[in-house]
Amino acid sequence: MILRNLSLVVVGLSLASVALSVDGAELRTSAARRPIHRTVSFQDAIEAPEMFDSVVGTEIFDGSCASCGVSGCSLDCLLPCDRWGSLEYLLWWRRGQNFPALATTSPIGTAQGDAGVLPNATVLFGDETIGEDARPGGRVTVGGWLDDCRTCGVEGRFFALSEEQIRFAADSTAFPTLARPFRDPATMTQEATLLAFNGFTGPGNVNITSNSNVLGGDFLYRWQAAQSVTTKMDFLVGYQFSRIDEDFNINSLSTAINVPGIDAGTTFTSSERFLARNEFHAAQIGLAATYVNCNWNVDLLAKLAFGNMREVVTIAGQTTIVTPGPASTTNTTPGPLAGSPNSGRHVNDEFAVSPELGVNCRYAITECLDLAFGYSFIYWSSVAQAGAQIDPMLNDPPSAFSLNSGSYWVHGLNVGANFRF
Repeated sequence: MILRNLSLVVVGLSLASVALSVDGAELRTSAARRPIHRTVSFQDAIEAPEMFDSVVGTEIFDGSCASCGVSGCSLDCLLPCDRWGSLEYLLWWRRGQNFPALATTSPIGTAQGDAGVLPNATVLFGDETIGEDARPGGRVTVGGWLDDCRTCGVEGRFFALSEEQIRFAADSTAFPTLARPFRDPATMTQEATLLAFNGFTGPGNVNITSNSNVLGGDFLYRWQAAQSVTTKMDFLVGYQFSRIDEDFNINSLSTAINVPGIDAGTTFTSSERFLARNEFHAAQIGLAATYVNCNWNVDLLAKLAFGNMREVVTIAGQTTIVTPGPASTTNTTPGPLAGSPNSGRHVNDEFAVSPELGVNCRYAITECLDLAFGYSFIYWSSVAQAGAQIDPMLNDPPSAFSLNSGSYWVHGLNVGANFRF
């Protein structure tokens, strides 16, 4: 009887070791092929024969999963953590805005007729691309598998960049000659409005501000296209939304000193605004691939969205003229950049495409936590920017409105953490 009991114990321990071997050798994550830290109870060892038959018999010999019956499943469906999420810090650059020359100066002693006039004047603002500095942002991703074997799932993403701000200010204290250049469309000659010029106008100033905001998100359905021991590729299809908003504001002040036909002390205050809003709604397709090497994972993303870009441009502005007292009067005229021909709200719907490329490297800290860093690039084929809606010839009065749109992009570095739960 004692020998029989000892034999049963030995057999039980042998089966337990087989179960532990199967558990340690086969129950691994599909991503990193590393063992899952599980506590195996004595009861697990007692039930090892059933586990051995169901797992080893079907998976190793028949090549199909004991849970779902899919051939080549490699036991992924027996593992937990079928949902995921990530939080990322972004440091991205965006395409800047191109402005014509909007504020100029000239050396003291320059003749009044030549002061501030292009092309000989010194440009204080404009005539270059501005607003290309890197800005921080954030991106959040959540998703989950819809089946046990992780062959299909859904994922949602959202990102936003902090506001890109452009600020410029100049006054007659720093620049005794201060001007806003323009072109007379009747004579086709370059001229300038002198905000400050010794003995003619002053004091005067000009203030320019511009803001840019970018955000977007998408919803994806993904299903497995191919899988090997170290690589998995998913096909993507879904919906994408993005919005790109920009505004441009220019305000200037000048005071008449000795202007023919105008009372000394008369002030001219101009305030103009250009606002551009772009909303993109699109379908998208793409591929996502993951390569695994021990605790390291490399994720590659390539997708293309195509749909409608709604571009809305609003232009408004005026110049307010106030004569000195005691019989002060106030009158308004159209602004030099925002006049009757181009003011108002203008809407345009444009077919656009938006490719996105991304590479991300992840290092597994635990079974449920990865640290990640990578690079992303997103492009839109048609975007209306605020600065591009200013008449590039600076005609006064301005030319009739004509929407000016072009390509736009954001790109940069991402760093964050991925969670599985």
